[in-house]
Amino acid sequence: MRLDAATERFMRHRPMLRRLAYRMLGEPGQADDMVQEAWLRWHGADLAAIANDQAWLVTTLSRLCLDRLRELKRERERYVGPWLPEPSDEADSAADPAQVLARGSDIGMALLLLLEQLSPEERVAFLMQQVFEHDYRHIAAVLGKREAACRQLVSRARKQLAAGQGVRETDGAVRAYLLAAFVGALASGDISALLATLAPDVVLISDGGGHVSAASKPVYGQRAVSRLLHGLARLQAATAQVEMRIVNGEPALVGLRDGLVYFVMAFDIGTSGLRRILTLNNPFRLQRLQAAA
Repeated sequence: MRLDAATERFMRHRPMLRRLAYRMLGEPGQADDMVQEAWLRWHGADLAAIANDQAWLVTTLSRLCLDRLRELKRERERYVGPWLPEPSDEADSAADPAQVLARGSDIGMALLLLLEQLSPEERVAFLMQQVFEHDYRHIAAVLGKREAACRQLVSRARKQLAAGQGVRETDGAVRAYLLAAFVGALASGDISALLATLAPDVVLISDGGGHVSAASKPVYGQRAVSRLLHGLARLQAATAQVEMRIVNGEPALVGLRDGLVYFVMAFDIGTSGLRRILTLNNPFRLQRLQAAA
């Protein structure tokens, strides 16, 4: 069925709009809602008066996401236990995790979690400028601020993210070795080998949302994290499977039980070992991954 001209104009930009919305909100469902709302605004606009479709749509979507971010900040403060970003269902062209080990991802779960520390205005300004390369005049129009103020927002966001990320291990071979050693140590139950893969300041964050058993607070330090992981590994059912997959553009462990995804474990790897381990096992926030299981 042939689309009408207005729909064709919108659909030309829809993939980019969804990528932007997901990075701003950290949840695919929320991103879809905002893109749908942008479509409704587009459908009701005087399209003949719009000189630049992409600029109009990005401006409209960014303002919608900014308002929604402010609401989500309050909602996530009431969330049961730690909140983690929900994995994206964006396809990755690389089937082999080794191909992406040395590549940074702008939707890695660790990065999206750091973005949560920013104010809504800082997050929108940072993503528009650093990831989508919009100029400050456009960002100022979206936020209703002066260009100088937007530059300050981006500068603060960049510094805050840099402080949170620390020194990331960029050697793909080292990262592959650490992940393989981590998986092997978990499978064998070798606590000493597991400790050797963890950074001294490692933190493990679990998101069960109050629906399944999960640590109610972040767990810090090699000893505490290794004990928790060792205990969880021993409790795994014999029928459970753990696979290495690409999730949000980076290698992650995906747990399967009776053909269904029951956890996703993502990593932030520093020069001293696994620095952040993010485990999402809230079943209601894993539903989009079930189709790929």
